[in-house]
This record gives sequence, C-alpha cells and structure tokens, in this order.
Amino acid sequence: MTAPALLVAIGSLGLAVGLLVYMTDRDAAHAMLFPAGAGLASGPIFGILGLCLPSFVHPFAFSLFTAAALPSRSAWRYGACAAWCAVNVAFEVGQHPQVNAPLAEALQGSFGPTLLTRPLANYFLRGSFDVGDIAAATAGALAAAGVLYLIHRLETRYAQ
Repeated sequence: MTAPALLVAIGSLGLAVGLLVYMTDRDAAHAMLFPAGAGLASGPIFGILGLCLPSFVHPFAFSLFTAAALPSRSAWRYGACAAWCAVNVAFEVGQHPQVNAPLAEALQGSFGPTLLTRPLANYFLRGSFDVGDIAAATAGALAAAGVLYLIHRLETRYAQ
C-alpha cells in the first residue's frame, strides 16, 4: 500500500469513528449533512469521550487527507496539520458568547443571507464554546503529525 493510500485509509477510519459518535452518542438531527433518522438505537457507546471525539477526529482525518495529496517529503504535510488545527480552533472560538453574535452579524452583513452564510451563522449562534474541543482539535492535529512522522520513517526505512 502506498503512503498516500495509507494516509487516506487511516483518515477514513478516523472519520468513521466520528460518524459513529453522531450515530450513537449524539442527536444526529443536529449534525449538518447527516440524514434525518440515521442514528442507531444502540445508545451511547463512547461515554464522555463522545463529547470531544468529533473535535479530535476532524483535524486528524482532514490533515491526513490533505497530506496524502502533497509530496511525501514536503514540510507542507505538517503545515496541513497546523492549518486544520487553526480552522477547528477558529470555528470553536466563533461559538464563544462574546464572539458569536457579532460574527454572525458580520457574515450576514458582508455576504447577505446565502446558502453558505445562513448555516454558518447558525453554527456560531447555536453552537457551544468548549475549551475541551480546542484541546481535542489540537490533540487531533498532533496525532496526525505523529502518523505522518511514523509513515515517513517507514518510507525511508523501506526505501533503503
């Protein structure tokens, strides 16, 4: 299996775990792009981890997907981890009570009520800020960087 395919496979596994959180531990109706009624009746299986696991999974998986599309020895791969961490932290900060209303108003005022700005504004207004999600996003990006490091080490070991 090539390194990019392995990165995609690991990222996909991460996303599958995140999807399982929404199907078992959370109300799936509140997740964007999730079909209504897609939840499983099995009940919570992740417990307290289910609260922050999606915040871990998103930067983890998308960092690996982005890295898979970049050259194998590129420092940009680690930059993808930092970028996805920053995106997730920014979205979490956007839910903070001191930021969410002005941010939603600025979005609507700058771009008007479009198919993109309405759900984005609602995300900020209806979401809840959680420092634990910031920690989870940071941990997810660091875990992705660790996977990249390990795969790079394997590539160089077997290339010799």
